Amino acid sequence: MEEVSGSANRAVLVAAGEERYLDELGRLAGTLGLEAAGRLEQARRDGIGYLGRGKREELRELVEESGASFVLADDELSASQARVLERDAGAVVVDRTELIIRIFEAHARDAASRLQVELADLEYRLPRLKGRNPELSRLAGGGGGGGRGATRGPGEQQLEYDRRAIRERISVIRRKLRSEEASRAVRGSRLREGGPPRVALVGYTNAGKTTILNRLSGAGKSTRDRLFETLETTTRLVEGSSTDGGSRPGFVVTDTVGFIRKLPTQLVHSFASTLEAARDADLIVLCADASSPELEEEIEVVRRTLSELLRNPDGGHQPAEILCLNKLDLLSSHRIIQLRGLYPEAVMISAEREGCGPLLERIYGVISGMWERLDLLIPHADYAAASRLYGRAEIHSHRHTEEGVIMDVTLPREEAARYEAYRLAAASS
Repeated sequence: MEEVSGSANRAVLVAAGEERYLDELGRLAGTLGLEAAGRLEQARRDGIGYLGRGKREELRELVEESGASFVLADDELSASQARVLERDAGAVVVDRTELIIRIFEAHARDAASRLQVELADLEYRLPRLKGRNPELSRLAGGGGGGGRGATRGPGEQQLEYDRRAIRERISVIRRKLRSEEASRAVRGSRLREGGPPRVALVGYTNAGKTTILNRLSGAGKSTRDRLFETLETTTRLVEGSSTDGGSRPGFVVTDTVGFIRKLPTQLVHSFASTLEAARDADLIVLCADASSPELEEEIEVVRRTLSELLRNPDGGHQPAEILCLNKLDLLSSHRIIQLRGLYPEAVMISAEREGCGPLLERIYGVISGMWERLDLLIPHADYAAASRLYGRAEIHSHRHTEEGVIMDVTLPREEAARYEAYRLAAASS
């Protein structure tokens, strides 16, 4: 990421309305290398210039005193609001939506993520072509994709050309994403062919999900302390293990992009792979930063968003949930005791310092209630029953004998009941 040096990377943070999150806006700014040079708040949101006239005059003075080049607004602004605020502030205005899109643009690593970010960017830009901020693009190191140079021509004829070019590019990206979605479905089907339970890590951004993934699976993903460090989903297999009480099945764990307050609608719709990972999971681990001063609200944001994503009008599959409070090492003993009282059902860990042992045990505990391991002898005449296990069960081993095929499998308990007649006497669950 290319950062701007000197006073050019300073920004004044502004927020208006009932829900104001300037601390979080400052962290978002810092992720792009912007330094918060001042703050201004107003309880009422003005329909003309976001801030009222008096506050806009106060903002201009603050911009001049601090030498800031940017004004960052904590909400998505209309094109007219942005123009009024920019004119009166004397600095480039960037709203929360564009700031988050630029962060996603800077952090997108795989082809699908880059396409999704570009789509969100184009959908944001289409109604506000005159509001393009090339200065902010320098912070994000440019970015990727066609259609980006189509907004420089003057006049209404050029604007119509620009709009048509953007709409055509949006259509192309959507086709590519549909193709990628189909490919992802095939890859997911292959991954599930062995049938291990599926676990999705979800949570507020910077809650430590990627560190937890690394600890559970040994994946070498980046875990730097930045908002939206992870954009694309990453899936790993956690091998099963043996204990004195028997064998425990492995499971597939997926790390997902973090949630955030006021997440732009364009990005919620774009990141289909993340939503699918949560929707298809057998178990969701809701990860939260236990040291956050807004812990309760962050958990609520994630749960509210998940309830919308996982809403099933047919009353179908609903995944189980584990609440995991991470970063315990950053808390005082008094705060730990307090959180244990507030969240008695939660698993509390420090993934970075101590690993994920308690969380792993809880995951196995939940999975064991959903899945059962069986030794089966399926006669050759009933081989169709053996075939049905592929794609539904985790097949640990199988061998053919004169009597039939002997299989060591782990499968959902409701499926296990259908195979009771084939269970070997020596099988253990």
